[in-house]
Amino acid sequence: MSKSSRRPQQLYTVIMWILSTVFAGFLIGLGSLVIADLPNIDQQTTVKDFVDSGKISRLEHSITLTNKQIINNRLDIEDADVKLQSAKNDYQNAKASLDSWLKTRTATESISQNPEVIKRTRAVESIKQAERIALQQLEDAQTKATQSRRKLTELENRRASILDEARPKYRKSQRARELRIFLLRLALTLPLLVIGGWLLARKRKSSYWPLYRGFVLFALFAFFVELVPYLPSYGGYVRYVVGIMLVFVAGHFIIKGMRSYLERKQVEETRSEGERRQSIEYETALKKIAAKTCPGCDRNIVKREGVETDFCVHCGIRLEKDCTNCGTRNVSFHKFCLSCGTPS
Repeated sequence: MSKSSRRPQQLYTVIMWILSTVFAGFLIGLGSLVIADLPNIDQQTTVKDFVDSGKISRLEHSITLTNKQIINNRLDIEDADVKLQSAKNDYQNAKASLDSWLKTRTATESISQNPEVIKRTRAVESIKQAERIALQQLEDAQTKATQSRRKLTELENRRASILDEARPKYRKSQRARELRIFLLRLALTLPLLVIGGWLLARKRKSSYWPLYRGFVLFALFAFFVELVPYLPSYGGYVRYVVGIMLVFVAGHFIIKGMRSYLERKQVEETRSEGERRQSIEYETALKKIAAKTCPGCDRNIVKREGVETDFCVHCGIRLEKDCTNCGTRNVSFHKFCLSCGTPS
């Protein structure tokens, strides 16, 4: 069975949904800007705001100086290492030169008493002494670097200890700040949700419902996206309690609505078939019949092969009938015959 709505009406419905979505999008964009600026209202704090500023400043200054000293120590080690390698090379060259010179001597006098040998040997020893001094300078630079690193570690441990002592106060301040921001979010979103609920309950039949529907979508987005994810945790208790409350409230209204629906259907089924038929909207009746649902009681339409389905077996409302003019089978809610156009 074809849809009963007129084509312009179908197009109008689609356009109105687009309008609602676009309107909700602009409202959401504006609301997101407002929500994003809320944290700026309350000053952001750090752990350092809860410690002795003078004490921590002195520590930071000492840490900065120590870091600079470590850099200087590294440069001193590099310079001392270069000097040591140069001194080693000088000694190796001088020693090789002396050995070569001794091998080529042909003098008859004793080598140990030769003034030239003594002079050259002392020169080599002098170069060896320079190597020893360069090695000592390197070791001194390495010792100073080790001391600087130990000092830095000690200063950083003292700073960490001071900050750890301040963390409980900082966390307490952060929880209070989060609560204040949440309350601001709540103050903005709760009225929107109340207005959205009122529009949903009272204005669904209004000509401006597409715009109101956009506002309802905006209110739902503000509640579930801008508010619920930012519920204070406090170990999860608040979120779970709020979740339980929301489920309870939703369950209450769903159960209440279903009971009301069943009671209304029971009352309707006691009325005559004609009265019930008049209370059913034309478009609604055709849509339900097309979905094989009784428009009177909302139960499935029972059909049996070889038997014409004239009435609902559950509530007795007439579903199909023959045209009084040509005998064509028609849905009982049709206003005119499918075949001859005779008014029903």
